Amino acid sequence: MKITALDLYNFTKCQHRVYLDSNGDPKEKGEVSPFVKLLWERGLQTEREYLQTLGNIQLFDLGDLSIEKGAPKTLRLMHEGVPLIYQGVLKSDVYVGRPDLLMKRFDHSSLFGKFYYEPIDIKAGLGWKEQGNSRRFKGHYAFQMLFYWMVLEQIQGMSLEIGRIINVNGNIEEFLMEEFRALFATGLKEVKRLVPGLKTSEPALGSECNLCGWYAHCQRWVNKHGDPSGLFYVGKRKFQMKEAGLRTISDIAGMNVKEFTLPPKKIHGIGEKSLQAMKIRAKVMLGGEPDIRGGYTLPMGKSEIYFDIEDDPTRNLTYLFGVLVKDGDTESPFRYFVARHPDDEEKTARAFWAFLYSIGEAVYYVYSHKERTTLRKLMERYQLDQDVFDRYVASEYDLYAKLILPYSDWPTHSYGIKNIAHIVGFRWRDVDPSGVNSISWYSKHLEDPEDESWLQRIVLYNEDDCRAMVAVKEFFEHRQS
Repeated sequence: MKITALDLYNFTKCQHRVYLDSNGDPKEKGEVSPFVKLLWERGLQTEREYLQTLGNIQLFDLGDLSIEKGAPKTLRLMHEGVPLIYQGVLKSDVYVGRPDLLMKRFDHSSLFGKFYYEPIDIKAGLGWKEQGNSRRFKGHYAFQMLFYWMVLEQIQGMSLEIGRIINVNGNIEEFLMEEFRALFATGLKEVKRLVPGLKTSEPALGSECNLCGWYAHCQRWVNKHGDPSGLFYVGKRKFQMKEAGLRTISDIAGMNVKEFTLPPKKIHGIGEKSLQAMKIRAKVMLGGEPDIRGGYTLPMGKSEIYFDIEDDPTRNLTYLFGVLVKDGDTESPFRYFVARHPDDEEKTARAFWAFLYSIGEAVYYVYSHKERTTLRKLMERYQLDQDVFDRYVASEYDLYAKLILPYSDWPTHSYGIKNIAHIVGFRWRDVDPSGVNSISWYSKHLEDPEDESWLQRIVLYNEDDCRAMVAVKEFFEHRQS
């Protein structure tokens, strides 16, 4: 048995993945998505760029060594007191960790002498995450650093209370490890049972599952067992529901809601309103047809603009704005504003702002708050005209928030535009359409800007996203009449 820092990282995301990575049938695991591969490549690029900033510091690179060869080499270098080790291997008992850096420090002594080593990871993201008015350090980063320190403490006989990473901007971010120790200890205990198969687990479908190689496997399992996470907005809450006796979608469809709002079957954190919504969704799932409720209104007598953006949150970059304009029965050619290079973002944003300024009375159809949030960030970043933004917000119609959620339920675990539009009969022209793939395609474009095919693939995909919104809107429009 071998337990790694990656196991602890994955545990914070999905316990079942930890189990499957060690015990699942490799034949059932799909290929890594292009987006995940891109993240790996970007992580390596971030590491290389940071190492170039270190100047003349003596660096020992063990990245090409296997775990078996890297562990004794790392230990020997630490005994020798070298300044910096890249991709060293920390091994103790069943634990194996490979921090990006092992940095020599002199403010404490260790078993090595009047110095010790600190593990530091170089991340292609930021460590601290904004949550409303508060900030929290990312748990998956924290679990990795606590794992490294745990193994290193067994090797050098000392530890610290502060964990540190180097973020995507090359800045050091610190966090108090004590704030995560209890959660880490619980997680490690579970991982030590999941990895050797002493404990099995079940999948819980969620919004990030489609990036995992085990997604198809888990989806088949959920469908076969009628698992509650096959319903929209259940996810990991299914475990509490199962403990209360709601083990399948059929159980949920037939439940007495009141019974599960009172002891002894009361489900913590899930109220009567949520349970009632789950019951409706369960019946819809079993029936196989969407349930459309009346009472909604759609904007009338205005030009319609279906608007979708493509952005890369890992770069903090918006690279395409796409709009499909319909005026009654007249449809204008699809129009887009693209940043062919990340440096073109401001110029592209300003061009789109000019487009917004030129539009008269219209309604902007979107699917989620993403467009509005992104435009606000761009306005603040480049000091764009707020009057234009405010006029846009007043004219925006979010199909997801104003139509899908309050007035309908669908036989699918996700209410994303891909799932909903597919049910109403719309089909994308791309063989593998997704926002994360668009990010990967944009990176391919940047590798060879002379090849227009990747950029055109993004444009085509974005246009189809806009046309998918047309299909959803018209579906509701026909039901209304």
